[in-house]
Amino acid sequence: MEPGRPATLFDVAARAGVGKSTVSNVLQGKGRFAERTRDAVLAAARELGYVPNPAARRLRGGRTGTIGVHLPQTPTASAYYMEFVFGVLEHAAAHDRDVTVLTGGRVPRVDGFVVSDPMAGDPFTAQLLDADVPVVTCEDVRGGATPDGVVWADHGGALRGLLDTVGARRPALLVPPEDGDWSARLGEGFRAWCADAGVPERIARIDWIPTTANLEGALDDVLAADPDLDTLVCGPVDTAALLLPALRGRGIRVGEDLRLACATDSAACALTDPPITAVDQAPRLAGRRCAELLEALLDGTADAGARVEVPLRIVRRASA
Repeated sequence: MEPGRPATLFDVAARAGVGKSTVSNVLQGKGRFAERTRDAVLAAARELGYVPNPAARRLRGGRTGTIGVHLPQTPTASAYYMEFVFGVLEHAAAHDRDVTVLTGGRVPRVDGFVVSDPMAGDPFTAQLLDADVPVVTCEDVRGGATPDGVVWADHGGALRGLLDTVGARRPALLVPPEDGDWSARLGEGFRAWCADAGVPERIARIDWIPTTANLEGALDDVLAADPDLDTLVCGPVDTAALLLPALRGRGIRVGEDLRLACATDSAACALTDPPITAVDQAPRLAGRRCAELLEALLDGTADAGARVEVPLRIVRRASA
């Protein structure tokens, strides 16, 4: 905590070794907690001179009836995030809550936040994590504050399963920078699979929303590094489908000369010729689980630090 800065709910939680929602409920006399936990929170608040501001108190009372959903600024055009938001909206509508979607700027007055794919170094995400209301993230926060709850998926395990399912021998991965949990888990899973198989790691970086030139450049890089490449996995949604013309133009027959797959399923994967093998990320379910966990934190039925896993599914198609 910086000298001279007023203590926040997060500071109290860090000092007491509990989550923000626990601090909030203890200070309001809500919920059932062990005497040791209650004493630790009250002692931390006294030591730090924590004074709840009136606006935060109103928020924690649940009087706004609104939750905020923060999406990363770079890939918000993705169909994945549309489905994710629909999942949040479905749960919110069933519980008479409004939803405000934000990508940066001012922190709105809401009862809590859902943060999808928190990116390392994003200052707005850091602001939300330091807010005096519960925060649930979809995927873990890498190198930052700890949220009150996390909805996560084993992307690395799914990628390893995908490579095994298609019978890969000499694969390559096209993935954005590993500054978020999703891309980092993909990279970790791919490197682990390559180490187990005793083959070189072929990873080429692409943008979160790559141009055709960006994709084709990455494709040429991995083909030049390994002319015997037999499997290509693209990370972001729709990127494998966008590569089909480039592969045909290079005389590569997808499903015969090269297995092609995408780590994020979409309608494009199912409708291309050939249809593309992919990992179903269940974005609508992930959004719904985030909203459910946030609701549970707000009403005191979930403990701070709760984690909910979203199962992933490999969809095998003709491309691999």
